[in-house]
Amino acid sequence: MAQQPQDDNPPEKRFDDHSVIVPPHKLKKAVTHARGAVNIDMSAVQRAEAALEELKTEFGEWMNAECERIEAARRQIHAKGLSRATVDALFMPAHDIKGGATTLGFPLAERMATSLCRLLQHAPEPARIPRSLIDHHVDAIRAVVREDVKNAHNPYGLELCDRLAIMAETFLAGELKDGYAEIAGDAAHRIAIPGKN
Repeated sequence: MAQQPQDDNPPEKRFDDHSVIVPPHKLKKAVTHARGAVNIDMSAVQRAEAALEELKTEFGEWMNAECERIEAARRQIHAKGLSRATVDALFMPAHDIKGGATTLGFPLAERMATSLCRLLQHAPEPARIPRSLIDHHVDAIRAVVREDVKNAHNPYGLELCDRLAIMAETFLAGELKDGYAEIAGDAAHRIAIPGKN
């Protein structure tokens, strides 16, 4: 017996001024429901935790490698000047540090890299970014890693994070003028308010 061709068009509900397409629920067949007690293999959890502990010894090495990348990109800026190409080359390692430093145990480096990324990403003219502001960010990130500062509440580190963020935001506000309002909200939670940390 030949199979009837199936209509691939989903059902449609028509109204006076519009139609609503109701797609079929094809995933229902793929979903299974667990019944009863779920057994969790705690030995697997313990093995994962042990593996993570072993990896922690490598976290510092990974951060040192990221610091070498950001330093190499900064050297290119000093050698070739500030251009879209050299700023983009610095943005990449800064963005990687922003994304991974907290996981690797360096939350203050993450905050510093976030400030640097905002500076590099939002400055309308790369050549106008103060080279000293870039240097301060890179030096601070490298110092936090070199000194193995892992405490997110280190008072000196927090103050440094805040000062870097304020300098970066002040520069961006001056460069972007009215356009700064579009990105200002993203910075608000990055700057600590005295007595609120």
